[in-house]
Amino acid sequence: MRAMRGRAENGERDVACMTGEQRPPTWIYRTSKPILILGEIPARYPIISLIVLLLMTVVMGIGLSKLKTDDSLNQFLRSDSPDYQVFEHMSERFPASDLDIYMAVEGNDILSAKHLKQLRELNYDLLFADGVESITSIFALREPLPDEGTPAALIPDEIPDGEALAKLQQEIESHPLAQGRLISPDENGSRLALFIVSLKNDQVNERGLPAVVDEVREVAQKSQAAKDLTIGLAGMPAMKAEVVGGTKRDISTFNGVGLLVGVVALGFYFRRVRLVVIALSPAVLAIVWCLGLFGWTGTMMNPLLNAVMPLVLVVTINNAMHFLFGLCRNLDEGMSKAVAIQRTIVEIGPACALTSLTTSIALFSLAMSNSALIQKFGIMAGLCILVSLLLVIAVMPVLAALFLKEGEAKYLVEEKANWGVKLLDNASAAVSRLVLRWPTVIAVGGTLLTIAFAIAYFQLEPRYRLSDMLPDQGTAAQVSKQIEGRLGGLFPLRIVVEWPEKKTTESPDVRNVIAEAHRILDDHPKVGKVNSLEDLQQWAESSGLTPDEASARLMEMMPPDVASRYVNRKLNAALVSGYIGDLEAKQILQIREDLAPKIAELHAENPDFKLSLTGIASVGATRSTAIISQLSYSMLGAIAIVIAVIGLAFWSLLYAGLATIPNLFALFATATWLAFLQGGLDYATIVGLTVAFGLAVDHAIHVLNRFELEMERTESVAAAVDRTLRLIGTVLILTTAVLVAGLSITQLSAVPPTRQFGLICLSTLVFALLADLIILPALILVTSRYRIGRKALSPDTEEGWANTREPQNR
Repeated sequence: MRAMRGRAENGERDVACMTGEQRPPTWIYRTSKPILILGEIPARYPIISLIVLLLMTVVMGIGLSKLKTDDSLNQFLRSDSPDYQVFEHMSERFPASDLDIYMAVEGNDILSAKHLKQLRELNYDLLFADGVESITSIFALREPLPDEGTPAALIPDEIPDGEALAKLQQEIESHPLAQGRLISPDENGSRLALFIVSLKNDQVNERGLPAVVDEVREVAQKSQAAKDLTIGLAGMPAMKAEVVGGTKRDISTFNGVGLLVGVVALGFYFRRVRLVVIALSPAVLAIVWCLGLFGWTGTMMNPLLNAVMPLVLVVTINNAMHFLFGLCRNLDEGMSKAVAIQRTIVEIGPACALTSLTTSIALFSLAMSNSALIQKFGIMAGLCILVSLLLVIAVMPVLAALFLKEGEAKYLVEEKANWGVKLLDNASAAVSRLVLRWPTVIAVGGTLLTIAFAIAYFQLEPRYRLSDMLPDQGTAAQVSKQIEGRLGGLFPLRIVVEWPEKKTTESPDVRNVIAEAHRILDDHPKVGKVNSLEDLQQWAESSGLTPDEASARLMEMMPPDVASRYVNRKLNAALVSGYIGDLEAKQILQIREDLAPKIAELHAENPDFKLSLTGIASVGATRSTAIISQLSYSMLGAIAIVIAVIGLAFWSLLYAGLATIPNLFALFATATWLAFLQGGLDYATIVGLTVAFGLAVDHAIHVLNRFELEMERTESVAAAVDRTLRLIGTVLILTTAVLVAGLSITQLSAVPPTRQFGLICLSTLVFALLADLIILPALILVTSRYRIGRKALSPDTEEGWANTREPQNR
């Protein structure tokens, strides 16, 4: 270790001697020294280091082959909270409720003899599918319950015609178990018939949900009914299958398009294939290593975790561009390759290390969430950012040592700069002139805007829709809206009724409590259709049976797969399900508040019964509100930690304060803009803001790092700010363009959280670029007046403008 330190110190002295500079390393270099050693060692032993990197890549590639995908809904809701425990308790007793596909069949004259025959064939074909447990449709309807035996099917094997068909149509429309449940009212000759297809749990576990859903879809598409009628799938299994399929597509799309964007951006700037390959290599390795990390740890990819890969790509390319830019500039100044690499590690490496560390800290703060999904995202994304940092620090010196040649033509000279680079140079110079001319106005205005945006942000309320977690561009979302418009909502709000062991389903008081729970849900104006044993009880009594007789006959003749939807006789529990539309969380919470006193009153009248209000809509509303509020506090905590880390890294309380305002400006401006458009803060917005803040701080760190280096060359703050903006402005604008282009691919996702996450990051980065190139330098100038003196700040003095007319040769 001492020998290693000695070589590193000798390298620093060599850099200083060979460049004619006798200055000590900056404080940020000293604090990041343990990380930078990972670059200094490979630079001395490039061949061995390259072999080690390739072997490690093979190992991570094996992990990539183990990668699996999953939907994100259950992970988002899962926690130790009482409301989720009730929901899990219900799911264990009534597992079939999570495996229902809603097949909507719509068309004109759907109850005609021809279409009824087609639908019957579809019903039979579905029953023979390997993954289907049972089907509830108009073909499951029965005639009134007889005194003995099983009631006949309402729709006979031979579909009648003429008056008999008209009578059958009327019976189907008026059947109490079909009205508003399995068949919609006629609208200009068009109806919608609903097939509730229950999947086999063992088949789903063995073959995977997407495969079973695809089987059901294939049966429907090949049926004769599909030729004349419109058939679509909805429900949680169909939506989850689309999430899994979309996640797999996103993995390929994000990585492929992301790398293409990197090639275009790097080619635009460096204009040399060799430089493009060197800058892009760490990003390619980062993809393999990070996906391999997911595979080896058994972490299944989902829509939110899918956003990690674009994030890793842009962060890796960003750091690689900064590193390569500094390396080429040093080579253009005539340094030897060894000295150029060492100086780049000393000057650029610390900023790259600090930016990745601050981004990781912001991500790791998400681990404090009480959502398993967000916890996993924060931990895995933070680890992946650290992996990308280590790859940049280790790979760039190796590739530079092996593939860059000394004495070649200049890499970054004005004569070969294309019009785009010149445009960026001119933009940086213009920004510098603006800041030097109006520092006080810009600093005060930026501070006031930050305060205004912060006030607006803290007025925003959490928002959540269950559909926000599910694909909105697939067929399932469209079919769901179609069913909701014709038959009411599909999102269940449930009351679980449990009774003592001494009672049975046939007990009068059990029937009465179930009936009252049914009426409580049915009476609420926001609750559509309600399904429970009460429906079947009323149908059984319609044949003239007494309540006791009807209850006994129901339990005797009801098929087990049907009974399991309403009652678990072994565990003495019944399920009452009301269905609501795609409502906001605050609307669902209001429904809960309306129902709670009525349920409490029913419990008070029957104290030996247990009544629980739950359902995916209910737990989604309560959990999301708590998660979003908690994430807001963890985000503010992450901001405080990141600012403190910046202060420690630069060993400057002033630098910590300077980095605060421009980055809070970007954060609150983005939150305010997007939240006002959407009416509140959803969980993807908060997660995106936390991550985007970590990315936005990167710009501030690079500006402060370059300013500190330039201050060692001049005593004029104005000159140092001008040189900083001219040197760093071009690369910051370009890297922001790369980040924005790379993260734009998240808008190709079919899942709203992924697109929302990307949009938040995009807008924050744009605001951060403006803040760090305009507000931050202005704050440096204004605060320096009280530390150094007004003369050193004046751009009109000879000292202030010395050596700033032309930027340092790139």
